[in-house]
Amino acid sequence: MRIVLSILALVASQSCGLADDERESAFRGRRIAEANCGACHALARTDGSTLPAAPPLREVGANVPYGILREMLRGPVFLKHVVMPNFDPDGQQADDLAAYIRSIAQEDD
Repeated sequence: MRIVLSILALVASQSCGLADDERESAFRGRRIAEANCGACHALARTDGSTLPAAPPLREVGANVPYGILREMLRGPVFLKHVVMPNFDPDGQQADDLAAYIRSIAQEDD
């Protein structure tokens, strides 16, 4: 019985750690978005973009699969338009930004 409880406690603690890691990544991603995206894009679940042509990040997160979003944020999306910031995220920054965008995504019902 003790072995079973120990295993369950270990699994639960690892699951909580993953959630904490995701929250920390999303927190870092929000800071990246504030510094590089907020001039044009809406950064929260309910605000509006200051530039009408710039979709709110929550819509991007809802419409682009997570894996594709991560790859886009590793470079190509920042080369798409001349108004995009001069920002070349490394892999961790792209992952953090994708985690934040995913955390605010509003999927269509």
